[in-house]
Amino acid sequence: MVINFNKKRRQITLVLLAILCLIVIPLVVNHNKEEETIQVVDDKQINNYIIDVIFNDKDKIIECNHNITYVNNTGRTLDKLYMHIYPNAFLDSKICPFEKEEMDQAYPNGFNKGYIDILNILNGDSKLKYNIEGDKNDILEVELDKKLQKGEKYSIDIKYKVKLPNCLGRFGYGEDTINITNWFPIACVYDEKGWNLESYSAIGDPFYSDTSNFTVNILVPSKYEIASTGSIIEEKKDKYRNKKLYKLQAKKVRDFAMILSDKFIINKSVYGKTSIITYSLNKDLAVETNKIAKESIRVFSELFAEYPYDIYSVVASDFFIGGMEYPTLVMIDKTLYNKNSKFLLEYVIAHETAHQWWYSIVGNNEVSEPWLDEALTEYSTILYFENKYGKEVSDKLLQTMEVQSENYRGEDMFKSTNEFNCSSEYSINVYTKGALIFNEIRKEVGDKIFFETLQEYCESYKFQNVNGTQFMKLWKDKGVDINKIVDKCS
Repeated sequence: MVINFNKKRRQITLVLLAILCLIVIPLVVNHNKEEETIQVVDDKQINNYIIDVIFNDKDKIIECNHNITYVNNTGRTLDKLYMHIYPNAFLDSKICPFEKEEMDQAYPNGFNKGYIDILNILNGDSKLKYNIEGDKNDILEVELDKKLQKGEKYSIDIKYKVKLPNCLGRFGYGEDTINITNWFPIACVYDEKGWNLESYSAIGDPFYSDTSNFTVNILVPSKYEIASTGSIIEEKKDKYRNKKLYKLQAKKVRDFAMILSDKFIINKSVYGKTSIITYSLNKDLAVETNKIAKESIRVFSELFAEYPYDIYSVVASDFFIGGMEYPTLVMIDKTLYNKNSKFLLEYVIAHETAHQWWYSIVGNNEVSEPWLDEALTEYSTILYFENKYGKEVSDKLLQTMEVQSENYRGEDMFKSTNEFNCSSEYSINVYTKGALIFNEIRKEVGDKIFFETLQEYCESYKFQNVNGTQFMKLWKDKGVDINKIVDKCS
């Protein structure tokens, strides 16, 4: 654990220190240079987050002291900084990020609010002014106490509490798991269009973030195992208070997620330098799930680029939507873990694993251009089945997609998430039609150019954010006009 005695982090740090003093082998260390050094991605320094967390199991509240060293890579002078505070989207049933027909699945015990309560924001000993904005009060505007020049760093300390809702979506808890995702203030992306301040929407994955480094110290009841983005660097037990302190760390990732459970069945394997860890909630397909996760990492490493992280976790969760990607970790609906759903389980795991390339390694604005990651990820899922089971199986999947997309001829897969009327319309146009478009591109250019181009795309934009114009240009340089292929297929 990192001990920092600056005033802004003192309250939670002192509690953590008190716990550590009762541990058989006390741990008191200073920040090491590796943690203080902000990584460089494509000659740009990246943001660094250090978050101390205490989890109150009874009330499902997490208390946090949070430091972000923000690096101004915007290319302009800043006097304000904007951050997403996604938990506030769960404050009211009228604005929570679910469609009406999903509410009973999301809240089987009735609506239960979630939120984030910002207590104070500091720069050193200076208190900073801030405002809560956005359609769902899920944007935090921080007024800086000086002009932040291009390339300069700025340290912000935020003290806050997060209430987890009894909700089976990405964020919340159910009978078996506690899903701590999209939970902390995370810097909004500033790109060629300026600040991106989209609220947490009901359709699609409404997230867009920069690659950053994270260190999270979390104190939880001893009964819980934790699955998280990145790796467990240290684990300390307090046998007197029945607590565990985890130190978690992840570098060059876009977000940080944690899932807790006292029921996990854990299976492990290794692919190359990567530990494959699967967390199941029953024995059905627990071993098989690990094999699928490992095979998915192998297939996509060979097709696109070597998986760059030393860990990959697949986590069965109280999550009704199917699957959800986070860096080095994916959530999978626990109800898929039965023999009758084996094919669907494999499909969802393969899809979410592909997102480790098209979302995690290469990022994009999932709100304004959802096709850029989802269409490619869905076609990558087809490639997984082709690689593992042969062309006959992948062709049958594509034929099924053709039938599904017939009723949506002429519709635009390039729309933003908020332009679709419902999730089914979004899914057919972005996922299904998108995958068919990529199959047409492959047929037009041939396998050699197709896979070489995707490998070039992955390598050229590794750990960066990309937009549709850049992606189109990459193919145009190979003599492929994606718009023409789209028109032909419409």
